[in-house]
Amino acid sequence: MARVDRLKTVFVDEIPEILEDGILYVSEECRVALHNCACGCGEEVSTPLVRTEYRLTIEGDAASIWPSIGNHDFACASHYVIKQGEILWAGKMSRGAIEAGRERDRRLKRPPAPKPLPSRIPAPKPGHARLFRRGRVRKQRAHQRIARAGKRESHGF
Repeated sequence: MARVDRLKTVFVDEIPEILEDGILYVSEECRVALHNCACGCGEEVSTPLVRTEYRLTIEGDAASIWPSIGNHDFACASHYVIKQGEILWAGKMSRGAIEAGRERDRRLKRPPAPKPLPSRIPAPKPGHARLFRRGRVRKQRAHQRIARAGKRESHGF
């Protein structure tokens, strides 16, 4: 397997068992793009085409994928961008930069934190507390009357 500097874009309904070097397989149904690593190491590279992962754009018959593809967990540790089918090689990233990027990705994928509730319920305005208590007592009495009426009806009175 040899290093490649271009990927031909092929749209597929089913993902092939064996990937050919130099071909970017795009499955719109599975929302994924697959290719063998451009360095020639033979590792299969999967790029999920979802909002929080990778973005695929087609220009003519060539594809671009953004952000860069960092195969940091492969032995080759290759890092490149696919732009209009061309492989643009990027420099190796430090372990700190890789971890910072992964943490940023994790934060982007988390749902937004719920807004905090007020620390305490504001006190009622003067004079409103009496009205509130009066309304609560009226509501309790109404419920008691309904309950008593229900008991009478169930006994046939």
